[in-house]
Amino acid sequence: MSTLIFKKNYDFIVLAFALFLFFCICITSTCLFVSAQIINDNSINESANFIPQIYPSLYGGEVYRFNNLHPNDLIQVNETDDLTIFSKQNPDKSWRVDAGMTRIEIFTKNASTLSNEILKQKAKSWNYTELEKIGYWLSPKDWKNIEFTLIFKFDNASRYKMNTISQNNEHDISIVTRSIFHDGESNYKKLFGSDENSTMIQNTSQNTPYYCAGSSYHNNLSNDGHVRMKKEEFHVRYDTEKYDKNVNLGNLTNKIVGFKAIVFNSGDNKKVKLETWVDTEHQGKGPYKKVHERIDTGTWGEFMKICGSKNQGAVISWGSPNIVIKTNNVTFDIYDIEAREIIPPHF
Repeated sequence: MSTLIFKKNYDFIVLAFALFLFFCICITSTCLFVSAQIINDNSINESANFIPQIYPSLYGGEVYRFNNLHPNDLIQVNETDDLTIFSKQNPDKSWRVDAGMTRIEIFTKNASTLSNEILKQKAKSWNYTELEKIGYWLSPKDWKNIEFTLIFKFDNASRYKMNTISQNNEHDISIVTRSIFHDGESNYKKLFGSDENSTMIQNTSQNTPYYCAGSSYHNNLSNDGHVRMKKEEFHVRYDTEKYDKNVNLGNLTNKIVGFKAIVFNSGDNKKVKLETWVDTEHQGKGPYKKVHERIDTGTWGEFMKICGSKNQGAVISWGSPNIVIKTNNVTFDIYDIEAREIIPPHF
């Protein structure tokens, strides 16, 4: 009799333990599933410094996030030589950038901050056909398919130029991608005069065409709420769109806005798509709306052969170690910046 009772108790204990173990596994799996959903669902991230993302990040890709305590982090940003950049921190914790020839370079972690002289030494080639094959200026870790977000505010001083009041003066802020550097030595006009033709290049004794380092795309947003794209075939030769007549975001002065410049290649690297997204209503917290785009199919430009391209309007398909925030004579405040390598959509 006692043996039968023991067996029943033993069976009950085993069953209870099995049910307990099953319950624990289910709870753990559910928790892991919920956690994964929270991590991957940007819509429920309510962090104050969260920036909505349009395209997914590339796993293991390069990233940058603005260091609000030390903007010149000396890792990816070093603008300590220009006192107009990050000149002071405002009461609302944004950083002032005073009017000047502003060029804020944001490097990959792989490259770290580099001088123009170092960039000249490290560049793989100055020939666009070779760069097309290589795929980058310095390294496979260069910025190529990117989503760049700038949250900023045009200051009132943006409407003044060279200390002269101009009520109708329109200024752009430009996100520059895929170049390596732009400097006086690389300026084609200064080196070779105003004539822009390949014969002059071929006949010159200049061994290294540093002006080719300026190949770049520009996503532009103005203080009057207009947008356009630019292509710089080399430094300095621009092909500039007119402002998109279908886009008028209104006067953006003293308004915190989010500005996204997204640039990515097609799967075969024969086309490049540029997109501009903005948030003018919620201080860069989103949602963002796409307001302008352009696809470079290899017919945009007339002088790319000067730097060795096979055709005059060749796409700039190669990556670059830095992204540049560029303005001329504009005062603005920076609240946040994010740069990410993305998984590009098909187009």
